[in-house]
Amino acid sequence: MAAGLSAQAQAMPAGIPLVDIGALYGDDPAAKKAVAAKIGAACDDIGFFYAVNHNVSTDVIDRALAAVDRFFSLPTEEKLKVECDRNNRGYRKVGDTVHANGKASARDSFDLGFPVTEDDPEVKAGTPLYAPNNWPDTPGFREAVETYYGETYKLGMKILEGFAIYLGKPEDFFTRHFTKPVADMVINHYLGARGLHISDQASGPHTDHGIVTILWQDMLGGLEVMGKDGEWMGVTPLRGSYVINIGELMKRWTNGRFKATVHRVVHLQDKSRYSMPLFCNPNFRTMVDPRDLGVSDADAKYPPVMSGDFLMSRFKATRKLWGAEDKAVVSNDDKLIEKAVD
Repeated sequence: MAAGLSAQAQAMPAGIPLVDIGALYGDDPAAKKAVAAKIGAACDDIGFFYAVNHNVSTDVIDRALAAVDRFFSLPTEEKLKVECDRNNRGYRKVGDTVHANGKASARDSFDLGFPVTEDDPEVKAGTPLYAPNNWPDTPGFREAVETYYGETYKLGMKILEGFAIYLGKPEDFFTRHFTKPVADMVINHYLGARGLHISDQASGPHTDHGIVTILWQDMLGGLEVMGKDGEWMGVTPLRGSYVINIGELMKRWTNGRFKATVHRVVHLQDKSRYSMPLFCNPNFRTMVDPRDLGVSDADAKYPPVMSGDFLMSRFKATRKLWGAEDKAVVSNDDKLIEKAVD
């Protein structure tokens, strides 16, 4: 059964639109254009929206969540058997992410990416961000998470088709750059009150690095988005929905038209919270240039940039695994974020 329609009956936070994207799976050009207009309006305005009627089944989500919960319940030494490498594959322990406010995030994570094998040309060439996934021996984990990744990835491609339609381009304008994408998923395990000895911060204020984030969050809540007034507003969990948001790379591609909005996670409940964002980013060598979308040389705010180089620059600034250094003085200023890469 496809998930999503029940969300429309639930309470909505002000400022985060809900979009029924079902028409993107159909063949009616007018219906697709109408959905794309709603998606585009949300991206122009705040860069966040809920997606419902998205064809990712509740069974697929539930199986993945159960497998994830079993993995994160393991002793730390077991999880470290698949410790994360520089290609973002495997288990990341607490404290890897560097925030501008100097606080650690009270969460650990498991990272995976688009499936490639050891004999893939990019892997053999040593191209960054390409590597086989680093799966634990936990029974059922790989099957459940790999299936979930694949279904969420299909949703991401539909969202990208919607972007293209809205921007007046062929449906494959973006997806044709996703033949072997740097599309990483991060499964976040927030420690809640058990993590308060580490930090009072679940995930510090930040913007996402790439093109678009396809986020499933559990029903505990905690995601907050900075509104236009500079104040935080909660992104209430809506059962059956995904939260979609724009990253810095897509902001560049649209010449600042689409908004990459600051967000954070606050989680103080005494129980584990899970989120599973898929960061949909194109092939490593994709050139991102606002001129591709009809922006003139005179009006272009950003020079062309290679997608993979841009992502690596962000990882180097925000992840200790990539060499980031935490030099910030710890601050309780809830508006401090990492500087966006220009």
